[in-house]
Amino acid sequence: ALTRTFLIIIGMDGTGRVVDMVNAHCRPNFMGERSIVATLPEARVGFVPTANNRTPSSTARINALINYLWKKKNRTEEDLPMRLVKTHRMQFKALTRQCRAIMKHDGVTAVFWNDMSPQVISYYSSKLESLITDYGFPIYQCNKRWAATLLLQDAMKAERQVALRNSR
Repeated sequence: ALTRTFLIIIGMDGTGRVVDMVNAHCRPNFMGERSIVATLPEARVGFVPTANNRTPSSTARINALINYLWKKKNRTEEDLPMRLVKTHRMQFKALTRQCRAIMKHDGVTAVFWNDMSPQVISYYSSKLESLITDYGFPIYQCNKRWAATLLLQDAMKAERQVALRNSR
């Protein structure tokens, strides 16, 4: 039997609502099969690992994902021009900011990624995957939602940096 997980969200207006998180957390493959690895080979091109940094940057990983999905969608081996990769990456970031606004509207006030429960992370990562899939890039195919979580983590980090700059 499938156990159901619920999240009670208290909105900014103080009203609460219950969100059924069964699809997001208990059934991570409900949108489709996940097979895209967290670091595609293209992201490693030109990357030199060090003792402290063994993974390419988030920008390199998202760029490689965009190129991979574009090639798959268009059934070609030709790379997407970098200016178009950047355009799509900027759209991913805009959709991520939209998801962050939804999180805040739903009452998720966490500033740090680790302050959120796995259920909340799964739910909003799934929501972001849906937004970006609607844009035409099925990032739900990424193992363990790595692309959506990476984008949300980067957005939260950017918000903290902006708040720090504005407080000086």
